[in-house]
Amino acid sequence: MKPIGIYLRTFPRISEAFVIEQAHYLEQYKPTFVTSTLIKETSLPHVALSQNDKFKLKQINHALTRDPNLFRNHWPALSNLSLIHAHFGPNGVYAMPLAEKLKIPFLVTFHGYDITLTRKAIWRTGKLLYYQLIFHEEKLKTKASAFIAVSNFIQNKLIEQGYPKEKIIQHYIGVNTAKFSPLNQKADERYILCVGRHTEKKGIDTLLRAFARIAVKHPDVTLLQVGQGSLTAKLQTLTKQLGIDQRVRFLGAQPHETVLQLMQQAEIFALPSQVAKSGECEGLPIVILEASACGVPVVSTYHSGIPEAVIDGETGFLVSEKDDQSLAEKLNLLLSDRALGKKMGQQARELINEKFDIRKQTTKLEGIYDSLMP
Repeated sequence: MKPIGIYLRTFPRISEAFVIEQAHYLEQYKPTFVTSTLIKETSLPHVALSQNDKFKLKQINHALTRDPNLFRNHWPALSNLSLIHAHFGPNGVYAMPLAEKLKIPFLVTFHGYDITLTRKAIWRTGKLLYYQLIFHEEKLKTKASAFIAVSNFIQNKLIEQGYPKEKIIQHYIGVNTAKFSPLNQKADERYILCVGRHTEKKGIDTLLRAFARIAVKHPDVTLLQVGQGSLTAKLQTLTKQLGIDQRVRFLGAQPHETVLQLMQQAEIFALPSQVAKSGECEGLPIVILEASACGVPVVSTYHSGIPEAVIDGETGFLVSEKDDQSLAEKLNLLLSDRALGKKMGQQARELINEKFDIRKQTTKLEGIYDSLMP
């Protein structure tokens, strides 16, 4: 097996579990996670360049060019790598000097915010991590061997931003269809499930307004929401204002296994994603693929790569962004016709098996790695 590095600036993070999942299914390549900041100890093979959360790109460059002793404990592991795969655009900038020092190819997967945030919005974030992408983006376009786009939508965004078309490869990450699979028996409690951080692009406020429209029609149905974020307080206040606070349960952040159980028992999965004021969009939400793999019909929006994974009227329903009335109509239809929901869920499962199975997709990813090897 050929050793490769998977670069994430901070590691391991719950929100990036899909990267670990993808690495787990590599068969021809042996992954080592390379990080600038190790958040907590992990049994996964890893190289932590620093325990300091303020470890900056300039420090990496300085160490590589002037103070290689800083990395003396890491060179045995790093020197064997044949390729580095960075996830998220800004992380690609941090991985670039390492790949150059090691004289190996590197590629970067773009997931969504890293190519859809407007440059003005990036400046307003005040985050140095994002600034690095602006400062070094032109060099990244030249030095990287390839760029992976997680959806056709992201591929088009990369082209619009001037990334070399010949270097861009559209590749779906995929999900574990053995793990995320349907249950024969649903829970006694009927509920709609939403999993997403409390940020503008998730459109959770639209979902709350839609649920408020139909809550009276379906008194035995609850809305469960997994996630947290900067908008948590506003969403909870909105729930009270809509008079549905007794019907909505905010569960906060939950472990991956808990999310799996909730998905398998859900009647509908809803995530009405939208373009944020900053221009930020989804790439292709993994949670939508996971819910579909569990045989749960998805109600979402015509947004980013979502129509590539949800076929309107067949595996779920899609509505326009921020359209709570149309969203309510589709939720009501599925809650009123459970046979339709079951049929759509079965078709959703078939689609995921065909296009998004992680084993098949990781085999394709290894083919991408092969094509970059000297």
